[in-house]
Amino acid sequence: MSLEHWLAFAALSAVCLMSPGRVPMLIVSYALGQGRKSMLATIPAAILGSLLAMALVILSLGWLQFVAPEILDPIRWIGGAYLVFAVIRTWRRPGGGVPLADNDNLPQEKPLRIMRYVFAQTGLDRRSYAFFVALIAQFLDPAAPLPEQAQVFVETFLGLALVSWLAAAIGAGPLHRFIRSHSPKRSTRRRDRNVLISSSSVTAGYRKIAA
Repeated sequence: MSLEHWLAFAALSAVCLMSPGRVPMLIVSYALGQGRKSMLATIPAAILGSLLAMALVILSLGWLQFVAPEILDPIRWIGGAYLVFAVIRTWRRPGGGVPLADNDNLPQEKPLRIMRYVFAQTGLDRRSYAFFVALIAQFLDPAAPLPEQAQVFVETFLGLALVSWLAAAIGAGPLHRFIRSHSPKRSTRRRDRNVLISSSSVTAGYRKIAA
């Protein structure tokens, strides 16, 4: 992969990672409700889930590149439009509406349960696969060896993701307040609850269960 392509991939990945999508807001919510120590469970699970999704997407695109290379161009066009839509949508609706445990229901308070939940939201969710297909298809080079490209994609994205998610967990409070203040009002019905739950209510519920 050329330096120009790598810089473009890194820049696009960084833009997507800085958007308040499902994964960073999930990490923020756990950090607010259970403290920064929760990132010892949330971030490794998110990394592992993303690694699984990226590996499967890269293998699938590599196979398509071999058997039907003409399909990749439509995927690139559709994927580029999807990435623009996804970034805009995450700023209009932070967190993507992923349901989280709230003060009435905290089954994920144990580290292993947190890891299982976050892993499912990253490695087993169809939106993760759609995102990685859209992202990786833009930079997959038919003339370059797939293993070398895969290594660059994985190391670059997960390295940036680690930094981004650590920053989200450490700055959970200010980030939560910023997103709340810039988010439109939403329905308070249970099925429409946002991933951005209030710190006070979550902490109160957690303490009640732990007592």
